[in-house]
Formats: sequence, structure tokens, C-alpha cells
Amino acid sequence: MPEGVSVDFGALPDRQGKWPADANNYCVHTGKKSTFYYSDASFSNPELNGPVFLGSGRYSLLLSTKLEQKSGRLFVIISGNDNTLNKI
Repeated sequence: MPEGVSVDFGALPDRQGKWPADANNYCVHTGKKSTFYYSDASFSNPELNGPVFLGSGRYSLLLSTKLEQKSGRLFVIISGNDNTLNKI
């Protein structure tokens, strides 16, 4: 991720506590500009209990999917080693 760029998966700024309600959103921050996107899939950390934040830097990520049986919601699980991901 280039310097000065970050991405929030599964959360909107100032609404991090609204997961999983906002899990279908992701936001790209470049400098002072933020661009919001909606996805048909939801995003989650590996524990399936919150969003994921990626700041500037290099990452080795593993993306997997999980269908939550109770709601029928499809989650994209974003994982890496413990030093790679910062949870909001």
C-alpha cells in the first residue's frame, strides 16, 4: 500500500462499532480524501468479529470466504500474520 494510503474493510470512518451492520462497506483513504464503496460480500477479521484496517506498507494477505449460516451472509475473511493486520 503506498505511503499515505489506507483501507478500512468492513467499517466506515467514525462508525467502527457498527460492525457487522457496515461490514459490506470499505473505504480507501488517500491523504485527506476518502472514497467509500459498497460490496455484495461482507468483510471481517479472522475471528469473524470485526473490521480490518490496512495502513501504508507491504502486506502478505490471505483472503478466504465463509458463509454465515444464521444470516446467509457471505464474509470475505482478511487474514495475515499477527504483525500484518491492525484491527480497528
